[in-house]
Amino acid sequence: MLPSPYRSWCEISRSALRHNLRALAALTAAPEIMPIVKANAYGHGMIESARVFAASGASWLGCANVHEGVALREAGITLPILLLGGFLPGEIPAVIEHGLTLTLSSREEARLVSAQARRRRKPLQVQVKIDTGMGRMGAPLSEAGALIRQVWKENFLTLAGIFSHFACADSDRAFTRQQWEKFQSIPSPAGIPRHICNSAGLLALPAAAGDIVRTGVAAYGISPLPRFQALLRPALSWKTRLIHIRTVPRGTPISYGSTFHTPGKMKIGVAAAGYGDGIFRSLSNRGEVLIGGRRCRILGRVTMDQIVVDLSRMPSARKGDEVVLIGTQGGESILASEMAKKAGTICYEIWCHITPRVTRVYR
Repeated sequence: MLPSPYRSWCEISRSALRHNLRALAALTAAPEIMPIVKANAYGHGMIESARVFAASGASWLGCANVHEGVALREAGITLPILLLGGFLPGEIPAVIEHGLTLTLSSREEARLVSAQARRRRKPLQVQVKIDTGMGRMGAPLSEAGALIRQVWKENFLTLAGIFSHFACADSDRAFTRQQWEKFQSIPSPAGIPRHICNSAGLLALPAAAGDIVRTGVAAYGISPLPRFQALLRPALSWKTRLIHIRTVPRGTPISYGSTFHTPGKMKIGVAAAGYGDGIFRSLSNRGEVLIGGRRCRILGRVTMDQIVVDLSRMPSARKGDEVVLIGTQGGESILASEMAKKAGTICYEIWCHITPRVTRVYR
């Protein structure tokens, strides 16, 4: 039992993170693996997750921006770090100072970055991104060769990779193959690493693994393709506690808006987590939690600091009992993907919405 200060907390399993990285690496012939640790490692804690991955065979780390990259460097992370989310001109000095790897999507960006690196007399490592169908960042396929040639000839730029990103690897096999074929058509100098696979791409089209695979959601234990879920171990459990229990008569309105009225005499509990902790309000009257290894419904609207739960199946429940929002208890489990489905979203958003006031505990 955790100390009393933990009212709402996440337990992150280091062994699960290690297992997932090694299980994914075993699926591919790619010599390098790049766990993605952006957005606080999908809510799992960026620094601690990065340390586990670095010690478990990762060759690269991927993050969104210079702020995340600098935080990793200041925490002592020495692996190559790819900034996937582009950059602002004023961020280039920090990128150079901390030895981060920029993503370039245009010749204009290449010229700007090269000029700053030359001015500081410090070579800068970059990767070139090509848009093969994501429609977001990256140079158009028609401009790929010109951009790669320009970067290759710049004295103060080192081309460390060429990559793209699958848009529908978890849902559209034909479109994914089209993207892969487009990516294969891109000319590049010999020996430059190439990569396009995210988690779904690795699982759905392992032949496209290339030289590096970028593992995001799967590194944290949720498969974007359900048939592969047994290979992975969810790393994050989210828990809270019962802070109040009472029995109410039939017809009692529950929570804001009185959207639920008890159908009969009912034992209810109040748990110490709400949308201020990251529980989606859309789980009002439809989400479930685990108490004593049994599923208990969320009653009424999710509020900022609390939820009300049905304790009809848990007559022995007491104040202080553990409530599992995501995780396993007594042989029963609620995955982040299940919570996401009920909330009308995806597990990435569930994890990323777990707020800083929820303590992360590593084991």
